[in-house]
Amino acid sequence: MPNWPAMTQYVAKHPKRAGLMAAGVGSIAVAAALAAPAMFGVADQAVAAVPVPPMSLGINLAQPNYYSADRALMNLAKGAGWASQRPGVRGWQKFDPAQLDGAGRIKMLLPEERGNLALVPPEGAFGDKPTRIRCTWQGRGSLSVGGAGRASSNGGRSMEFDWAPANGPKAHTAWVTLSQVDPADPVRDLDCREKGASPTALFSPAYLRSLTGYKLLRFMDWQSTNINAPIDWANRPTPETQSQASKQGASVELMVALANEAGADPWFAMPWNADEDFQRRFATYVRDNLAPGRTVYVEMGNEVWNWAFRVTTQAKEEGMAAGLAPGNIGEAMLRRYAEKSTWMHKIWADVFKATPNRLVRVISTQNANPWSARVVLDYKDTAQNFDALATAPYFGGDTFTGDRVAQTDLDAAFRFMSADVDAALAKAAENKTLAARYGKRYLAYEAGQHVTSKDTALIAGTNRDPRMYDLYLKYMQGWQAQIGDTMMLYNSVGPISHFGAWGLSEYSGQPEADAPKQRAVSDFMRGLGGGEARAAN
Repeated sequence: MPNWPAMTQYVAKHPKRAGLMAAGVGSIAVAAALAAPAMFGVADQAVAAVPVPPMSLGINLAQPNYYSADRALMNLAKGAGWASQRPGVRGWQKFDPAQLDGAGRIKMLLPEERGNLALVPPEGAFGDKPTRIRCTWQGRGSLSVGGAGRASSNGGRSMEFDWAPANGPKAHTAWVTLSQVDPADPVRDLDCREKGASPTALFSPAYLRSLTGYKLLRFMDWQSTNINAPIDWANRPTPETQSQASKQGASVELMVALANEAGADPWFAMPWNADEDFQRRFATYVRDNLAPGRTVYVEMGNEVWNWAFRVTTQAKEEGMAAGLAPGNIGEAMLRRYAEKSTWMHKIWADVFKATPNRLVRVISTQNANPWSARVVLDYKDTAQNFDALATAPYFGGDTFTGDRVAQTDLDAAFRFMSADVDAALAKAAENKTLAARYGKRYLAYEAGQHVTSKDTALIAGTNRDPRMYDLYLKYMQGWQAQIGDTMMLYNSVGPISHFGAWGLSEYSGQPEADAPKQRAVSDFMRGLGGGEARAAN
């Protein structure tokens, strides 16, 4: 039967993962109270042992914003939008939309107003030497550099500055300031990158090297899926959009280009509020521009089962309004997810009807509760319109919770996490068996440690401990032996904070000697056949 109390406890303990604070958690108790046992169409009888296919690794990519510590784009000016600064007004504020063009570029400034644009730190900003940056632009205006930038030259439509080094995981912030702009010829096409770097490269060469060996790239954070913002094709992000890390996410052109340059398959977590026109045009662009031989994976939203995310409440409300499960808000939410996924999958299947083998339609549910997959897959024709079931078999989420909340003994913590790896894989095996009953693949859409605590130093100490290397090897080897197919690690790079330590590395270019999770992944990849190229880079 549905284990709503378990879901309630999970969300209460782990309300944060991808940079978004939990919303609507207070409604979980209502969901638990109203949920009722449900019967499912797939029998629970034992089935023959499910074969273990060859394993591959994928990676969830950190959003290319100015604070993620993961430098993906060569243009350092694409990780934020312009912010207004005015006398007498504290801090940086949003611009009046009338002052910006459709791409988010400044058309006009008020008297004494300035525009500030935070830059993405280059890899060198984490090192011990200054990094010379050159900015160029079109149009007429007065630009300067602030923060960690030390101006070297400024003239015409270009300027150079040195980015002060941090010699550690927290790069100093630098920004560009626009103090004057010609409304008839406003500043546009701002591009900041290392002096001497290729002026046409889209992606950092070091970033592309860091993706070597990954079969799949999941763009959920690039798409800002968890924000659940309204979006339509006319107002979508394009390559010209100032910020490729806005509420609407990055442009499809940029994401497909990265998949092509990295030689990996893309995985898109499509926005819940996108209409059929958006879905069809997005799918058509992918079909026509993804490199031959590449396959696209697509799912509706992200963790629609998880009450910590806004989309879950929306799915619940839509499901209840449609009468999908009267009196049971949890099942109404899951059935609405099934309905919406099937709707989207049919659109994508139609776009890819000439090459169906290039499309994998994904249904994602909760690893700890396989019944949630049953609710979804048994609803109407969902099972006939998907190709793979995916869950997120995280481990270690309860390491410092409950009666262990005051624990600081890392020996005890690693003993607990080692056992929790086994438990997470056991649940994954249950989900894999369920997928096999439908004749479908089973994948992990996210995977890795899930250590959370109010003590940031404890999170950092746990994740930097050399034993995390051994734990990750055990985890991946267990998946390889028991489960197989693709494990999507979460995530590529990210600083440690009170929200967690989700990155395999803490910042771009971090030495693997200081990043035990990344070192374990690199060593494991060599056994999968991707290590030679990775090591060479």
